[in-house]
Amino acid sequence: MQPNTTWKLIYNSFEGMQRRAVELLHKQLGARVLRDGNIYTLHVLPIEREGAPLVQSNVVVGRYDQSPLIRAHIARQDIPAGGYAVRVMANPEQPGGNLVLITGGSGREVFYGATDFVFDYLPGAAPRNSSLLNSWDTFARPLPDYFHASAPAIRHRGVWTWGHPINDYREYIENMACMRLNQLTLWNDHLPLNAADIIAYAHSYGIEVIWGFAWGWSTNCARIDLDQLPAVTAQVAENFREVYAPLNVDGIYFQSFTELHQESINGRLIAREVTDFVNATAAELYRTHPELKIQFGLHATSVRNHLNEIARIDPRVEIVWEDCGPAPYNHFLAYAEQDEAAFAGNVRFTDQMIDLRPDGKSAFAYKGHVGMDWTRFVHQSGPYILGEASRELIEHDRRIVAPMWRMTQAGWLKYGEQTHRMTRHIADKTGGDISICAVGRFAGGCWYPLALTAQLLWDPREAYADVSARVAGRSYVTFA
Repeated sequence: MQPNTTWKLIYNSFEGMQRRAVELLHKQLGARVLRDGNIYTLHVLPIEREGAPLVQSNVVVGRYDQSPLIRAHIARQDIPAGGYAVRVMANPEQPGGNLVLITGGSGREVFYGATDFVFDYLPGAAPRNSSLLNSWDTFARPLPDYFHASAPAIRHRGVWTWGHPINDYREYIENMACMRLNQLTLWNDHLPLNAADIIAYAHSYGIEVIWGFAWGWSTNCARIDLDQLPAVTAQVAENFREVYAPLNVDGIYFQSFTELHQESINGRLIAREVTDFVNATAAELYRTHPELKIQFGLHATSVRNHLNEIARIDPRVEIVWEDCGPAPYNHFLAYAEQDEAAFAGNVRFTDQMIDLRPDGKSAFAYKGHVGMDWTRFVHQSGPYILGEASRELIEHDRRIVAPMWRMTQAGWLKYGEQTHRMTRHIADKTGGDISICAVGRFAGGCWYPLALTAQLLWDPREAYADVSARVAGRSYVTFA
């Protein structure tokens, strides 16, 4: 019997993220076992509920509490809290076959375990000779034994992006899930018409969607009339209740007038003015939606010397710190000098921001990715459909951004280790109870710098060289 007719996929549930795990395994395993080389033979991969008889080689995927077969071979204490476990072993019932076990405490963790098996284990399981790694021969013999258990170091791992560069929202969300990211912040001038579809699709992959819009912010913050802030509060409240609240959103994100390299506007201290404004606006929103998640994108450049004012911000509001110094907060890793003195100062300021919110309501925006060309930026002129572009448009945009990603990759090769060290420091200091998002326009694939950032958020304690190699070997990663 040919190797590609000896595999079966066994599941416990075909709902939620367990369904997404089955779909991922079917796609990735099927790519390797469902065709005979150079022969037009079409096989299918049997997918049956647990309890069906085992065949020679089997992948068993499901929640730990739902699978007696998994519990027979993996001890509960071997699965870290909030994490997953993957075991590859010889099939105890049929010699020469395999039993692959993928599990976790929830559907999301089961899916993350599936990504470990198909993107980390399988590439390394391919047979080698003196000069060749032959992935097509991976299933021509029993798979090597394997056990790996892992859990995220950072609880909320996301991306912050502008909405209109996303050309295919389904692919975008699927890529995020493969990178084990669980929060998507979408900045829009106008809410997309298909916002509900985007939310539902993201939720099916365990990703919450935060909708971003301006609170008295523009591309030139210095032009704001601080005396008009009460009117802005009223506009924000009306916009939220009419546009966003009916969607039952996971949360909202806003920026205000802090993206400046000065501390005052017309003699008035930015830190004080923005704190009073945020508190007044948040109070109005909480009046009707007390459980609303609100994230405040705060640029450190204008307020870093006045943290005593920022400390007054409503503790229910999560502060997302931006532009805090060199890597990982700097846009231009390839060009900025990242010496050790600057990094040490960066650590001290990071600690100050964390200590300002010991309740875990601090977050950080990691930059060093491809952003927008602000010399050619065009605001959205009205509501639109997000992420339903033609193939021609998708390919056009990918050709445009690829050279920029090439330079960004160069910066990460040189300075990425500082982001690794900072992430490990933040994880150790906070116990992981914090949010970190990568900022950029990430359409067109799982670009290597983003995939690397995502892995650092998952496990910053692995040696940087090992992290880099692990990410580079994943089949979904896009290199410019």
